[in-house]
Amino acid sequence: MPAIVAALAMLDVWAPPSFVTPQHHRVLLSVVFLADAFALAWRRYAPVAVLVFVFASLTLSYLVMGSAPEALGTFLPPLVAIYSVGRYAEPRALVVAAPVALLGTLAHETMDPLFAMSGPALFFWALLAAAWPVGRAFRLREQAVESLSREAGELRVRQAREAEAAVAAERARIARELHDVVGHGLSVVVLQLVAAQGMLEGGDRPAASQRLVATERSAREALAEMRRLLGLLDEHDASLAPQPSLRDLGRLVEETRLAGVDIDLEVHGEPIQLPPGLELAAYRIVQEALTNVIRHARPARAHVQVACADGRLTVEVRDDGQSLSDPGRVGRGLAGMKERVALYDGELIVGPRPGGGFGVRASFPVLGS
Repeated sequence: MPAIVAALAMLDVWAPPSFVTPQHHRVLLSVVFLADAFALAWRRYAPVAVLVFVFASLTLSYLVMGSAPEALGTFLPPLVAIYSVGRYAEPRALVVAAPVALLGTLAHETMDPLFAMSGPALFFWALLAAAWPVGRAFRLREQAVESLSREAGELRVRQAREAEAAVAAERARIARELHDVVGHGLSVVVLQLVAAQGMLEGGDRPAASQRLVATERSAREALAEMRRLLGLLDEHDASLAPQPSLRDLGRLVEETRLAGVDIDLEVHGEPIQLPPGLELAAYRIVQEALTNVIRHARPARAHVQVACADGRLTVEVRDDGQSLSDPGRVGRGLAGMKERVALYDGELIVGPRPGGGFGVRASFPVLGS
């Protein structure tokens, strides 16, 4: 920009068109016009100072020459300087810039021997007056673009964090599922193998064979469900089995019986349509509670109760065995239970029973029941 302004100003001084009156004091005008043009190089960093310099140098040159020429050098630098104040300075800069520009323009018109209140003069003033609003408009547009870019960047960061949180939550959910599935399945398998070994030592090969067949079935089912859960990590795996629900409690109880637990199942209330996620949460809580009965209660006797009444779904697992470990025997499973219950605004009671044994009771509100 400064080079273009300087070149146009020098052409106007040294090689004016035929319809332009040649300038006097060419050397002085060249020095002033070049100084003003190259001062514009600092218009981004000190726009008000540049404007003051441009108008002051032009006014001093008029005083030295005794007149004000009509040349591009007296028009382009002031025009760019006024625009730069609007483009790069705050609005409060007008307190200084406006009086300086007005006084400098009046000095030119007062000392211009060819000045006349006519169309060219009015056009000249209109251009100078429009330079600041145009610069200000570009500044506001730039600020709007920067604001949008900043907001877009923040939005991308938030989306990335939310995506990471979603992935972490999904992995935590899968970890809980694996804990419940593998923990229960392996507990059943271990007890069945122990029982089969005892039968073989006692010479009861048919019963041991039957127990080993049940062990194989339990292990295969646990492995199949573990593979299904790991398949959730593969976005291309579409062959996912249905999630277990309360309708599968009978099979869960039967598997637990095969592991040597004396267990009975009691269901109260009319069956209603429940959200799949709620049914899965209730099923996993019963599964985890039975896993802990297998691991910790001796003798292993348990009672499972499911009730749906008065707008609530309640699942309860009680055993009357003696705990072989500390009272907080559910360990990591308790954290999973708490998360599942909290997800559906339920209530969880876990701990030793007053009459002996251990109990797990989860209650969930059921909408529309």
